[in-house]
Amino acid sequence: MNMNDLKYYVSLSTEKNFSKVAQDYSVSQPTISAAIKRLEAAFGSQLLVRGNPHQAITLTTAGEQLLVNANEILYHYRLAVREIENSHRQQLVIGMPPIIETNYFPMVAKQLPVSDLNHIQTVEEGSLSALRDLKSGQLDVSFLGYVDDVTDSELIVDEFDQQPFSILVAKDSPLAKLTEVSFNQLKKESFILFKNNFVHDRVFHTLAQQNHIRPQVIFRSSEAQSIVNMVADGIGVSLLTQAVKINNPNVVALRLTDEAQPVFKIGLAYRQSTVFGNDQQHILTMIRDALGL
Repeated sequence: MNMNDLKYYVSLSTEKNFSKVAQDYSVSQPTISAAIKRLEAAFGSQLLVRGNPHQAITLTTAGEQLLVNANEILYHYRLAVREIENSHRQQLVIGMPPIIETNYFPMVAKQLPVSDLNHIQTVEEGSLSALRDLKSGQLDVSFLGYVDDVTDSELIVDEFDQQPFSILVAKDSPLAKLTEVSFNQLKKESFILFKNNFVHDRVFHTLAQQNHIRPQVIFRSSEAQSIVNMVADGIGVSLLTQAVKINNPNVVALRLTDEAQPVFKIGLAYRQSTVFGNDQQHILTMIRDALGL
């Protein structure tokens, strides 16, 4: 079966227009028509109901059935292409959320030979983006920070640490006189947070909803150190996992007292179906050993 035929078919099911699909793929309209005819011949079923120029194309029942499976076929085809490419390059592409890169990966790197480090390609992004890219095949492996357990049957996630969340305030803030605080007490505070593709954003909104408050977010960053520095300067407060080591003497961390309180978990994830090359498997084994997995 020609993969392009399936690509054209999936696109046609969305666009409902032969000319538009032909334009998107820079091919002629007869090319798209021929692809559909080949698929209909292969499956022995009519897949499309071709209307007049004023009617959109609709899928038959057989067409709907093929669409579901075509998406799965193309998904696994793309995974195979990316896995084989990375294996040939002898590279292990690893998703690396900034918090983990700064606070955990140095411990791992210290135990890896330089020759192994040379075969690691890191992609720095938040855990939510990393999870998406891991599933799409952009990454071979990813470190993840998460709150709710990852229950996706296609993924294996090995947890190796967990840390609570704290509230960071400036040393000269009135709040710094406290050792603990409830999230509800912060309803009038201005927050400095990680960007939306980080797990922290979800935790912030969960705590806000639980307390029926809407604290103001005045700035978002992808760098933990930037957040800590802004808190130290008294610009606002922040919600941060204790996985981040705070070395700034002008910042005080307060324990959260909320009963229903999320915990920041850190794990190493990869697709269950991935067949790693020898070099990739060697590096992955070294990383797992360094993490005590």
